[in-house]
Amino acid sequence: MRVSDADRAKTAQALSDALAEGRLTHDEAGERLAACWSARYDHELAGLTADLPRPTPPPVVRDRTPAPSVWNGALLAHTAIASVISAMLIARWAVVPDFAHHPGFGPPAQFAGQADFFWPVFPIVWLAISVLVHYGIRVRRARRYGG
Repeated sequence: MRVSDADRAKTAQALSDALAEGRLTHDEAGERLAACWSARYDHELAGLTADLPRPTPPPVVRDRTPAPSVWNGALLAHTAIASVISAMLIARWAVVPDFAHHPGFGPPAQFAGQADFFWPVFPIVWLAISVLVHYGIRVRRARRYGG
């Protein structure tokens, strides 16, 4: 197969490197470089560097781009809304502990007589479960589709 100028330049570079490392004398390098630039076929070029060690390949550089985050805008908004609602429920519990004059709002009937019962735990648990389910869906999607 015929060689290109790029193939000749690559072989010439290998010969120059071998001369710089002391593997070839100046006379031998000059002879091989002349033969390199006059070579027409690939077997002629291969014979010029056959007795030289092959250069070590450069180390493989791995892609260091970070994995896509599962915390996209929708999940952040969901978490923020759940947090605000939870804070409002806790504030309501702290400010108005007596539910006698608020029918239909407050703790279940069996806990109605206990003023220190933390009734917001029920809606807060459901809000937390909804955020965790949303997070789980995002993680599964990120694994399956890469983001």
